[in-house]
Amino acid sequence: MYYAYNMDNITIKAMVMRTLSSREVQKNFGSVADLVKAGESVRVTQYGRPAFVMIPESQDTEELLRRMAGKRLVRLLKEATPSAEAQALTQQDVNNLINECFA
Repeated sequence: MYYAYNMDNITIKAMVMRTLSSREVQKNFGSVADLVKAGESVRVTQYGRPAFVMIPESQDTEELLRRMAGKRLVRLLKEATPSAEAQALTQQDVNNLINECFA
């Protein structure tokens, strides 16, 4: 069952995801790969807990992964305790560091 929705001009097909154990994926990798290539996402568990998700490649895959990484980074930064040096940085210092990263 698919649900299509739009996130900032990226159409995403969401669905009730199939869940398989890592052992099932190992034993049936070719079949699982065929499912994913056909457009189905698969959640893989290890010891009964979600470990990772396999998603089909699409024109929007890189953008979706970039956004997911951004959300994860924001969460990690919110959880982090800044050092005294980091707390002393001004907004201009932060902007300069960002600009150096992309230079």
